[in-house]
Order: sequence, then structure tokens, then C-alpha cells
Amino acid sequence: MPTTTTQLTTTYASEDYEGDVEDYEEDAIGATTTSTTIGPTDGPGSVPPGTGSLQCYRLASDFPPSGQWVSLQTLIDTSRPDMVGSSNDGPDEADAVIAAVQSVSVSAGLDPRIGFAMIMQETSGNVRPIVGDGGKSYGLLQAQIPGIPLCNDYAKNECPKEVITSQVEFGFFGHAGTGSPVAPGIAYWVGAQDDDVGRALRGYNTGSVPDPNDLTQAGGATSSYVSDVANRLTGALVGAEHQATCS
Repeated sequence: MPTTTTQLTTTYASEDYEGDVEDYEEDAIGATTTSTTIGPTDGPGSVPPGTGSLQCYRLASDFPPSGQWVSLQTLIDTSRPDMVGSSNDGPDEADAVIAAVQSVSVSAGLDPRIGFAMIMQETSGNVRPIVGDGGKSYGLLQAQIPGIPLCNDYAKNECPKEVITSQVEFGFFGHAGTGSPVAPGIAYWVGAQDDDVGRALRGYNTGSVPDPNDLTQAGGATSSYVSDVANRLTGALVGAEHQATCS
């Protein structure tokens, strides 16, 4: 059974994250809390992080259910070293990304594992990613919304947590499905696809769901995107590692 864990919405005193979510909670400065329900342990269908065979989840019916995903804690533990290593975040910035995912997931009504896995897939958690898709995609979740606050002008480990949180908010909420440019966030897509996470991921990556059954049909976007995120959720693909799991 999932358990309720305290959700933080503030900065943290520790310089490096070496424990579990509760360690963040103990180090919080003036924390305010809400509650979110997350899986406290790895699902029975998951694998020890980085040890399982990559799977091609081509069909919507193949997408692994949430009970087969690793826990949020495992996603954090296997990703944070790369966030402050190869992705070149400062430790405080990496912690701000993790805290933002947890807090924004509550307001978005989204399982935080989805957003965290997407961030690792989109940018490896780098708070200073390149502007992708020919200069159209910005921030941690590469949302196609001009004006997203960026960390590029801040020195390493000095990007304000408010800027990082804003990047996560834009990726989760987008324009709530409307607006100019039209750039719905993942929370919109999960709702629009009746909580079908695989189809929601296709919608986020493509801007539509060209084939509700074959999720590699990407309309010019990344055909393996849904499967790649699914492999992160099950623990087969970890950290800054990137490998197309469907051709």
C-alpha cells in the first residue's frame, strides 16, 4: 500500500543529498507541508536500477502500470549523482529540482514519478539545458513556451529555486491545454487521456496522439519517447543515460 509522505515546499539546508526523502524533510528551513501519496517501495515488476533489459513499449496496452514502477526515492537516488555530475547542476540546484517536482506534482494531481522521469529524459535534470527543437523548447521539460525563466545567466549552484520551480510548473501545466503557443503540460495530457500515462506522454512529446494504440507513431517527434520514459519508470534506464528503446 502507498503511504503518505510529507511534501516540502521550501529550500534545504543540506549541501548534498545522501539519504532519503525524510532527510530532505529534516533539513528543511521553515518548511510548510502538504501531503502526497507516492509508492514508498519499488513495484514488483520493476528491476534493480540499471540492471534490467530495456523494453520496447510500443503499444499503449504494453505500457507498464504504476505498480511496476520503481519508487520516487529510487528515481532520486539513481538520478541525483548525474544531475550534479554530467548534467553540471550545483547540489542546491539539484535539490531544488527534486523539491519542485514533489511540490508541483501535488498541485497538478500528478504522480511525481512521471514528472521526474520526464525531466531526466528531456534534460537529464540539467537546469541549464540548450534550447531544443530548433530554438523552440525551453527549460527542464523542454516546453515550447517562450519566456520560461531560465538559469543560464546564473552561476552554477546560484539559480534561484523560484526559477527552477517555474520551469517545472510550465512543463506540468503548460497553457492548460490552450493559449498561444498551444503547449499543454503533462498534467493536461494525463487528464485528457483519462489517466493513460503512455498516451499522455505521446501527447506531450508530439502535441497530439496520432495513433492511440501504437505509441511509436510520433508525427515527426521522438518515436521512442514513451518507451524511453517507461524504461525510466521501471528502473531499466537510469540517470543521464539515454538510449532509444524503440526503433
